[in-house]
Amino acid sequence: MTIQPSGRSFLAEPSETLLDSALRHGVSLNYNCNNGSCGNCSARLLSGELSDCLPHDHVFKEHEKAQNTFLLCRCKPLTDLVIEASEAHSSAEVPEQSIETLVHKVESIGDDIRIIQLRTPRTKTLQFLAGQHVSLLFKGLEPRNKSIASCPCNGMYLQFHVRYVPGDEFSEYVFKKLKPREKVMVTGPYGDFQFKDESTRSIIFVAFDTGMAPIKSLIEHAIALDKTQPTYLYWLVDEFSSHYQGNYCRSWVDALDNFNYIPLDIQYQNNHIVDIDRLKAGLKKMAELIVNNHSQIKDYDIYINGPAWLFSDMREVFESKGVTSEQIVIDSMKRY
Repeated sequence: MTIQPSGRSFLAEPSETLLDSALRHGVSLNYNCNNGSCGNCSARLLSGELSDCLPHDHVFKEHEKAQNTFLLCRCKPLTDLVIEASEAHSSAEVPEQSIETLVHKVESIGDDIRIIQLRTPRTKTLQFLAGQHVSLLFKGLEPRNKSIASCPCNGMYLQFHVRYVPGDEFSEYVFKKLKPREKVMVTGPYGDFQFKDESTRSIIFVAFDTGMAPIKSLIEHAIALDKTQPTYLYWLVDEFSSHYQGNYCRSWVDALDNFNYIPLDIQYQNNHIVDIDRLKAGLKKMAELIVNNHSQIKDYDIYINGPAWLFSDMREVFESKGVTSEQIVIDSMKRY
C-alpha cells in the first residue's frame, strides 16, 4: 500500500485493517476511535480495490462517497492500493486528547519499580507519537506527567514506568493503593521528543533510570519502521537501581541484526542522597566512554532522555566531536 502525499509504502496484510497495518509499520495516521464511529481516519481510495468493509456508524456525505472516501479502521485491502490520507509528522499535528482509562495491569519489578498498563475504551484510543508523554490523574492526587513507554502502534494499551520514591504521593499511591480496573484520566500527548523517521544515520539511545520508558517507545517505533542502520542502546542506572527490563533489551539484540545493548552503572549518590554535581560529572564520564566506543560519532543521531540542563555536559562532549545540535534530541518533559 502507498500513502499519498507522503509516498510512504508498506505491505498491508489482507487479514488486518489498513489502519492497524499502517500503525504497525510506524505510520502515524490520524485516527481516534478505531471502531468506525468518529470518522477521523477517513481516507480516499486513489487506485486498487478494498475488500468488504466492516460495519460502521460514521455516515459519509454524498460528495465524500463520490470521492471514494472510506474509513481506514474498517477496511482491508483486496489488491495493492494507493490512498490519500492524513499523517501526523510532528507533535504539533497531534491533537490534545482527554480519555478516561482503566488500569489493566500493575506489574511489580523488584521492590522499587512498577509497570502500569492502562486500557482506553474502544471508542476512544490515544493517538500519540513515540517519545511523547501525557498527564495522568489518579483520584485525589495532583496530575503527574509520565512518558509513554509503549509503541504508538496500539493506542488502546498505554504503558508507564514508575520508580518508588519514599514520601512522593504519586509513587506511594502506585505502589500501595493502585488496583486493576481503577479509573485514570489521561490527557495529552505532549512533547517533541521525536524520532527522525527519514534519517539514515546510525543511532545512539541514552536512557537514564526510568527514562528508559520514552526510549523504549522510540526503539519500538524504529523497529516498526524496519530501520536497519547500526543502533546502540546505553542504559545508565545507579548502584541502588537496576536495568529492570534488561532481558527485554537483550531480546532486541537477539532479534535484530544491528542492535547493540550496553548496560552501564553510574555512581553519583552519597548515602542514598542524590548529589547533582556528582551526577553531572558521572554523565559526562559516560559521554566520554560513548565517544571512545564510536570513532565516527559525528555520523550518529543521539537520543537522550532529559532534562536538557542535566545533560548539558554530555551534549558538550558529543558536540566537541562534531555531532551537530540537530543530531542530538533530548527529552524536554516537565516532570511535575
